Amino acid sequence: MNDSTDNFEIITTDPVSSELVPWTQPAVTEEAVQESFAGAAVSTPLAGADVSSSEKSSDVRQMAAGAGIALGGKLVGRGVRLVGDIVLAHILGPASFGLYAIGWTITKILTVLTPLGLDAGVIRFASPSWGHDHGRVKGAISQSLQFSLISGFLLGVGFFFLAPWLGENVFHQSSLVLVFRCFAFAFPLVTCLKVAAATTRVSKRMKYSAYAEDIGQPAAALLLIVVLYLYGWKLEGALLAFVLSFGFGLILAILYIRTLFPEVVSKNIKPVLQGRELVLFSLPASMSVMFGILLLWMDRLFVGYFCSASDAGIYHAASQLPVALGVILSGFGAIVGPMIAGLYHHGKNERLEELYRVSTKWALYLSLPPFLVMCFAPHDAVTVIFGKPYALGGMLLPVLGIGQIINSGTGPVGALLVMTGHQNELSILSGITFLANVGLAFLLVPRFGVLGAAVGTAVSVGILCLVSVILAGRILKLWPYDWRYLKGLVAAGAAAMVLLLFRQLPISSPYFVLLGAIVISVVVFVAVLVSQGLDGEDREFLHMILARALHRPAG
Repeated sequence: MNDSTDNFEIITTDPVSSELVPWTQPAVTEEAVQESFAGAAVSTPLAGADVSSSEKSSDVRQMAAGAGIALGGKLVGRGVRLVGDIVLAHILGPASFGLYAIGWTITKILTVLTPLGLDAGVIRFASPSWGHDHGRVKGAISQSLQFSLISGFLLGVGFFFLAPWLGENVFHQSSLVLVFRCFAFAFPLVTCLKVAAATTRVSKRMKYSAYAEDIGQPAAALLLIVVLYLYGWKLEGALLAFVLSFGFGLILAILYIRTLFPEVVSKNIKPVLQGRELVLFSLPASMSVMFGILLLWMDRLFVGYFCSASDAGIYHAASQLPVALGVILSGFGAIVGPMIAGLYHHGKNERLEELYRVSTKWALYLSLPPFLVMCFAPHDAVTVIFGKPYALGGMLLPVLGIGQIINSGTGPVGALLVMTGHQNELSILSGITFLANVGLAFLLVPRFGVLGAAVGTAVSVGILCLVSVILAGRILKLWPYDWRYLKGLVAAGAAAMVLLLFRQLPISSPYFVLLGAIVISVVVFVAVLVSQGLDGEDREFLHMILARALHRPAG
């Protein structure tokens, strides 16, 4: 699971050989990654055969190259969004920032529903026809965008007229009426951007989606927030920036669609309409995503309902840091999903399980150092990033961080279940967990405030992820853990011991505390991990990531 709508991952029992098989590869490009997907689908050995070192090496290369592209875009986008939240937190203060957070959270939740699963449907119906059946591609893309626009517009209108009732009767804050009505204008833009960004991924080139949705929209929002603030606009400027930034992202995505799929705008190509089939597929596919998003974001609404606007602002600010761990997992999920589908379809269960393990292991490894910082310097992190008025949110970091480290530590299990045809089981499990989360919120938030919301969310996320792993084990006979994880746990334990000693030092500056915690967690974790000897797939994974980062050939 994770914050992008998108987030679970997994792999098998045969340990990867510690010896690397020599290989060469040209510069890592998205086109090369897509070709390797096709190669994995047709050139794998018969089911039940031993997994060779070369095949495992190929799987790791595919995962590393694709994860580098997807993870890079998501990390940059998350970083820009975080900077935007930091700027808003300082400009608005906890109370106004809390009002913004409540409106943003409701918009985030409702616009999970408005695409009606068409972001998945357009990929499902356009991908098989791309390149040869232009009519079906045009029909799938045009209908998906049209349906999403209508859905977003209708829900936006409803939200606009319900704003007085929601603000005054539900949240008991009349100031929220203006906030809700401003966000209502964004509904059709947010909805269409989700579907348009997904449409660009039909080309199997993930960078266009990253440019439009992950990076372009938050960058435009940040720029507009600063410009409007310089003209004296604070909360109103933030709301306007939010709406306009999604318009910018949508325009960018539409331009990419026109370039990638010229048949969409060609008058000579008649669209083949698939409306009924498109909707019947898309609606069920959206359920597990919907419950996952609700699970991750409903806590903010309960804080807004039971607590003050300042509490809502503090909670929203502090929760941005743990949720950012989900970005790491989503980067793996974007590339592992298609690989899972190909390997499962061709009966390559050993390679599938190994992919599950390696992706889960590295999602956990990359999440452990920031999690340790959240545990040993929580108040310092919140104070340095958001300012002293938000320092109270430091107590939430370790709690919310536990839920997210379980999320990372269970890997792409959601993608595994969906891509192997078990999306219904995942949807039911997600729905049950969401209801449990609601029950915990009603029980804990009135008594314990923001801390109760954090505990309820962490427990719910942890249960969903762990039960999903058990479900995948029972249904698919796949398990993501083996003895190789011990190296990471030893490295994390060593870093935790050094951090514990570090916190005994009389350092009063939160800046130095945070900097020291970051350096120790990363350096000690990496040093201890390397000193134990990296596994073969670990060395290959790092080799590919570094090659991608430096834009040079790997090998």
